[in-house]
Amino acid sequence: MAEGMDVQTTMASGMTTGTPYTLTVVSVVKACLLAVTTTLILLGNSLCLIVLRYTHDGVSPVTKLFLISLTISDLLVGVLVGVPVVGSTALQGWPYGDAYCTVVAMCHALYFNAGMSVLAINIERYIAVIWPLRYPSIVTMTRAVIAEVCIICILVVWTLLYVLIPNRSAFYYSNFNLCFIDSDEGNDVMGQLGMTLFIALPMLITVMLHIRLFFLATRHASKVGNITLGDINSTSGASQNSESDVGQRAQSSPPTQRREGRQRVNSDRPSPETKAARTFFIMALVAAISWTPYYTTISWENFREEEVPEALAFVAQILLLLNSLWNVVIYYARNDAFRKTANRLLGCCFRVHSTNGEVLIP
Repeated sequence: MAEGMDVQTTMASGMTTGTPYTLTVVSVVKACLLAVTTTLILLGNSLCLIVLRYTHDGVSPVTKLFLISLTISDLLVGVLVGVPVVGSTALQGWPYGDAYCTVVAMCHALYFNAGMSVLAINIERYIAVIWPLRYPSIVTMTRAVIAEVCIICILVVWTLLYVLIPNRSAFYYSNFNLCFIDSDEGNDVMGQLGMTLFIALPMLITVMLHIRLFFLATRHASKVGNITLGDINSTSGASQNSESDVGQRAQSSPPTQRREGRQRVNSDRPSPETKAARTFFIMALVAAISWTPYYTTISWENFREEEVPEALAFVAQILLLLNSLWNVVIYYARNDAFRKTANRLLGCCFRVHSTNGEVLIP
């Protein structure tokens, strides 16, 4: 952040002070919106963890591992970031003390883990679509666990460097009602680099992977269309040979046409691997949309040393929090096995029984 911005710090340690809190109608409305968002994040991701625990078909074990990591990160964002931000937004100050200010500032690594998890899922789905026969030998559970451990270790090391590098301290920034760790000189190069490496770059790689999938699918569809057209031409040429063949073909054509129609419909349907790849591309696209305003505003303040409007900062912040909710919604809408398991578990929770055990509300 730039020097001279509206931050709540002490000159000695750079930590928060006991500035008087102010309640306004606007701050309370903002806090209510953040409270609703945080509640949905906590409920949605808690339900997602339970559903993933009981979903056995329709989700590969490797995909499930990365999804669990992503869901835990989103849940911790709700607990460690969303909940305190509700209070700091309402009070327009930081009432939780200096130590927790540092903890919340370190929690940006949770966002980074979400970005890396989305990238890992999309790479895994890319391999499943491009090399389906080699997929079991390339993508194994052992390799997935090693990859996940490496991601966590890299983020832990980055977070420690982010905190322990000299001349850096945590502070409360009122424009976002949130704590950051920044250089005492004012320009947060480390934070900017972290967002670029662990958010922007993974999203860019994901888009490039799916552009390649799109071109491969288009080429495949073109080849299938040429083969089908050649079969039709050869059939029409052979039909001109004799009228008796035409009569026999006319008698047998209805079942043949129905069979070919079913085959064409089945070929038009995307494979489970392709559908899953599209699902996780949607998740990456939504994450990019959610992150772009926040990334842009932080970059603007770092390089231009000017505060963005308060309304824009709030929109960027709430979109960033909503990113921890959309993954649950998208996966529920796109994955049949996940949705069936969720509906079954919710049905078990909300059944109402009479005194004799009869189900009144199924």
